[in-house]
Parts: sequence; C-alpha cells; structure tokens
Amino acid sequence: MTRSVVRSAVASWISQASITGLNQVLTTFPKRINFQVNSQPGQLSRAAGVVFISGERENRIAVGGASNGWKRTDYDVDFQVFHHSLEPDAVDAMTSFDTLIEAIKTQLRAGGHTLGYADNTIIWEAAEPSISVTYGEPATVNGGATETWASVRFTVTQMIQA
Repeated sequence: MTRSVVRSAVASWISQASITGLNQVLTTFPKRINFQVNSQPGQLSRAAGVVFISGERENRIAVGGASNGWKRTDYDVDFQVFHHSLEPDAVDAMTSFDTLIEAIKTQLRAGGHTLGYADNTIIWEAAEPSISVTYGEPATVNGGATETWASVRFTVTQMIQA
C-alpha cells in the first residue's frame, strides 16, 4: 500500500459525512485555499481539510517462520482543518469552528476500527486508540474574516500478509 491510498481512503471517509461547513477535503496541500469552492450562497463559515501524513513506521511480524508473516505499517495522519468565518460576532465564528471539529471527530469514530473499509489491507485500524487535536489561535484577516486552524491527529494501521 502507499501513502496516497491511505490519504484517499481517509479523505473519502471524511467526505462521506457531508459535514456542514467542511466544503473541501483535499489529499494534498493546495498552493492556496480558495474558500469559495463548494460554498453555498449565504454560507458565513466554510472550511477546507487536508489529509497530511506526517510520519510512518513499518514492522514485519514473523508468524510461522522466516517466509511467512505480516507487515504492519502505521501512518501518522494529521487532518489539518482551515476554517474561514465571515460571522460578524467572534463567538459565532468559534461556535461554527467547534461544531465542525466535533463533527469530524464523530465521523472518525463512526467508522469503527476500519473507517468503514471491509478490505483490511487498506485500513486495518484507524483513529484507535486515540484522536488528538491541536488548535491554532483565531486571527482576524483583511476584510474582518476570522480564520482558525486545527490539526486532528490519529493513526491509520495497515496489516499486509507478507
């Protein structure tokens, strides 16, 4: 398996939830995020999420001797969320951001151990045993929009018979 397969699987699972305010789920960082993409008329808060793999570890587990075993690869997934709010009140902008992050975590939990994939060579286990989130400080940008960033981190494990 490759990193691109994991990125695509995670992006697909998060996209399937149709999370309000999460207008884009990307498998790589764009040169510039266009918050207008997939936005609806009158939508004051919108966000883009990027699936980033920040590291990986690979181990071989010999079961049955030198020629039979399993290969385990753990990917450190860092789902980075970029939130852009035109809400006039900062409290409303933060409420929108908080609701978005909770919905992302809910979708990760809803996939059980495999993010809904029956073929465990794609994802054997995900977002187990933990999900951790780091938050950036909100900032007001030109035009008065509030932008906030978060990193939702979890591990995706592949087990492949080798």
